[in-house]
Formats: sequence, C-alpha cells, structure tokens
Amino acid sequence: MSNWPTKKLGEVVKIQNGFAFKSSEYVDSGFFVMRITNVQDGFIELNNPKFIKASGKNFENFILHEGDILMSLTGNVGRVGAIEKDHLPAVLNQRVARITILDKNRMDWRYLFHFLKSPSFISRVIDGGHGMAQKNVSTKDIEAFEIPLPPLAEQKKIVARLEKLLAKVKEANRLRVEAQDFTQNLLSAELHKIFEEGKKKGWKDCNIGDEKVMKMTSGGTPARGNKRYYNGNIPWLKSGELNDNIDILDSDEHIIEEAIKNSSAKIFPKNTVLLAMYGATAGKLGILKNSATTNQAVAGITCNEDKLNYKYLFYCLVKIRNQIIAKAWGGAQPNLSQTIIKKFKIPLPPLSEQKKIVARLDALSEKIKKLQAHQESTKNDLVALEQSILHQAFKN
Repeated sequence: MSNWPTKKLGEVVKIQNGFAFKSSEYVDSGFFVMRITNVQDGFIELNNPKFIKASGKNFENFILHEGDILMSLTGNVGRVGAIEKDHLPAVLNQRVARITILDKNRMDWRYLFHFLKSPSFISRVIDGGHGMAQKNVSTKDIEAFEIPLPPLAEQKKIVARLEKLLAKVKEANRLRVEAQDFTQNLLSAELHKIFEEGKKKGWKDCNIGDEKVMKMTSGGTPARGNKRYYNGNIPWLKSGELNDNIDILDSDEHIIEEAIKNSSAKIFPKNTVLLAMYGATAGKLGILKNSATTNQAVAGITCNEDKLNYKYLFYCLVKIRNQIIAKAWGGAQPNLSQTIIKKFKIPLPPLSEQKKIVARLDALSEKIKKLQAHQESTKNDLVALEQSILHQAFKN
C-alpha cells in the first residue's frame, strides 16, 4: 500500500458539521436527531432517540441520506457509523460530521468506510484532538488527514477481501453471543428443574413471611446532617452495592453504634440474605459474610438455621426474582413491597436436601463463572482480531 498515491481527505470527500438543534424543541416524533451518542464504533446506536420537526430555511441542508458516513468530533473522537434506510428520516446534529464522497468514480464507499474504522486512522484522529478533559476535532482537522488511494478496481478487491474476513469475525461473534445467552440461562434452567423435582417429591411450600422459618426487615439511614455518624467502623450498605454477590465483607460507608441507636438502622448477622428494594437495582441480592447494617432501600432476611439454609434461600430468590419485580410499583424506578414479597412461596425440603441442592448449584455457578470469563476473553479477542484485520489492510 506504500506505493499507492495518497490524497488529503478534503480533496476526495466533503465533510459537513451538524446543526445545533435545541433540546427544547425536541418532540415525540419527526426527524431522528443524530447526536454524538448515536455514533458508535462502526455502527449507529438508536437508543434514547430524540426527534425534531422540520423547520427553518436551512433545515434541508442537514437532512441525512442512506449511505452517509458520520463521525464523532467531540469526546470519543473518530468513531464512525453509516446511515441505513431504517435510520431515516434523520438530521445531523452539532459536533457530528457527515462525510460524503466527491467522485464515486475515484473512491469506493465501502473502502472509505473501512479506512475510517482502521486503528491507524482512528489513532491519528485521537492524537490530533484538541483539549484536555474532552477531546475535540474539527472538520478542517479531518480534511487534512491523508488516505491511500489505489485505483478503484483495487479498492474493490481490498473491500472484498476485508469483508470476507470480517464476515467470519461477525459469525464467530454471533456464536459467542449465542453461547453467552445459553450460559446465562443455565442457572435458571437448573433451578426450574430442581423446583419441578420438588413437586414430584412432595416438598411443602413456605411463605417468605413465615417468621418460624425466616424474618425479613429493612435497614435505615442515620441523619446525614450528623457527619460523626458516618465516621465509624460498622459497615453500612446501600442498594447499589448489591449485585448478587455472595460474599459481602465490607461496604463503601461505615457508621458508629450511636447512629444505629438513633435511627432505624440495625445490625444484620453474618449469612443474612440481602434484597435491594428500590430503584435501578431492585431485585438484586447479596449475602453477608460479616455482620453489617444497611439503609432502608435494602431488606435483610435472616434464616432459622434449623429449618432454612441461607444459601438455599438465596437461590430460591434468584428463581422467583422476576416474579417479585413484576409486582413492583413506581415505573422507571421500581419499588418492592415487603408485604407483597412475604406472600411469595418457596419450596421447603428437609435441611439435608437443601444443603445438597446448594452444593449442586454452587458447583454449577462456578462452571458458569469460568464460562463467562472465557466468553468475555473471546469477545476481546474478536475485537482485537477485527482491528488487526483493518490495520493490516491499511497499514503504511
């Protein structure tokens, strides 16, 4: 590729900056406003859409068309995506550039798109960015970068080879996602199998609110105005710290004993099962490995050790979690009710059987963790492979 002539991008493409559409003018439907957040690494992200109505004499200058290449000019500079038919109608927002080929007899669209995604080009854009806290590049900056320009027929050959290889990476990634979805369902499938086995064995059910078997209560928040309360050594957990973690040893914040006496906070003993009750983490679980306190957004369930194994309870709650969340109220910020949760039932086999089930599920959980770690590693390998393919195609 080093023998091919190079051209400044500004000589072969037109680069246009977007318009500063006002967020106050966003509407429920109309033209999709393509913002920086919509331009990702090689694709257009349609989450959190914003729309605007056509207005103003220059509005049509910013209407996007199928095949337009977009590039982010602020923040994560250099990301590119291409407009597809399903994205339309759409308009170009500020700090997003539209890149269009001036002469299609000199440059293949796919060649340009893949070149703009190549690691060598992206690194040049990032290195050429201005600003410290947040990078910025201008359309003039982009126009000054050079692109190797072989004959059109050679560009098409490069694209054909590239896309053949990239299709294999895409298929490998599809299989990886398929395997990941299967792995995520392994635990729920095994729990379903165990519950069905229990029905055949005649296990009796138990309400979560049965205080002969378990007790459920929530924590509390000591007065925030008293800073001394939060200068202790007693762990004080918030709901955001729960993520189905089975070995909680500490917390982000700590309180003193006086804070507990003067609030509804209480100390939960080791092996208490925690359940997030409010907000984005509602339904998330945890198990204490040391005694700790929590705020009111966390409920603690302590088990009668003669009747209920705490780890068995944890897995039961994982099994019925979606049913519990379905009973939440509050819309975007769901709130769970102890009163409702206590009405849910779990099967209660003999304690010896519970321990066997826990051992079975613990072993499966360990295998799942290893599979997920391998799948994450494979994901990173595939990203690196795609970048390597693009780098080799456009190096030098």
